[in-house]
Amino acid sequence: LDVYYTYSTRNKSNNTMDHLDAGYVGLERALMVNAKTLDRLTKEHLEAKKKMDDKSVEADKKTFLKAQIPKMEAEIKEVKEKLASILESEELDPRGEYYLLAEKLVK
Repeated sequence: LDVYYTYSTRNKSNNTMDHLDAGYVGLERALMVNAKTLDRLTKEHLEAKKKMDDKSVEADKKTFLKAQIPKMEAEIKEVKEKLASILESEELDPRGEYYLLAEKLVK
């Protein structure tokens, strides 16, 4: 019981939404989640490429990154496709914060 409590408490704290994100539902929520995901992935991808070029990074880390970068690229492509289809919807406000972010990231 104690292990379950620790596990459930840990998951609840990790999966909470920001209070500013709580108002998004439906298509807007999908747009927000995918835009944030793509933003994070592109930043991680750039950071990984920088580490690959950095001579001070250990060989083991570079081997790991060499395997992870193609996976990141595939995931970025997948999320971009999702965002492109979401952006085609007429139900979204083109002035919204995540709409603008998604538009910038998809291009």
